[in-house]
Amino acid sequence: MLERAAHWAQDAVPSVALPAASVVLLRDSENRLQTYLLHRHAQMPFAPSTVVFPGGRVDPVDSGGPEPIRPNSIQPNTIERCAIRETAEETGVVLTESDLHPWAHWITPEMEPRRYDTWFFVAAMPEGAQAADISGETDHAEWLAPGEALAAERSGVIRLLPPTLSILIELADLGCVTEVISHATGRHIETVLPRLVETPQGWQFRYPQPRASSS
Repeated sequence: MLERAAHWAQDAVPSVALPAASVVLLRDSENRLQTYLLHRHAQMPFAPSTVVFPGGRVDPVDSGGPEPIRPNSIQPNTIERCAIRETAEETGVVLTESDLHPWAHWITPEMEPRRYDTWFFVAAMPEGAQAADISGETDHAEWLAPGEALAAERSGVIRLLPPTLSILIELADLGCVTEVISHATGRHIETVLPRLVETPQGWQFRYPQPRASSS
């Protein structure tokens, strides 16, 4: 990414960010919050060797027809249907739209050739459900407390993309699934499109600042 950023021209035309969805599966275990994380294969074309939440790009089946998905013409509930389908395909967990609570919205930086416009949802594990590593895209999957995943990232044991890192940082301050869902209810979501800028200290990500609330 740094090499692409160094050669990125201001008038370059970015590739289209494809609509996608990701689900942060949550459960309470041993009196602490845990989330289900997938360790992606090193051979994956996007985000190889990273730890991610279940999810993927919108498929024509999510919109109810065979037509190609156009980012500016997404039908209502298409993103939610994508989130439900991807979760089932990657973990075996079957969710409903009422289980999904919007949490974040991230768009891949413009210099990346593979770009996604991704909505992240939090969802409590349905009672009696079990998550399993069935995606075929991962080395393994596991339940971890957000703080454990952050500690593993700091020590270099795992790699996290900025959206995953940001969400885990927020979840680390919450103690249980009920508290997360409460924070998701009525949550104001800012779209995040990171920019890589060159500074005297090297290349750094810059993020949009939250809008100040009106008095």
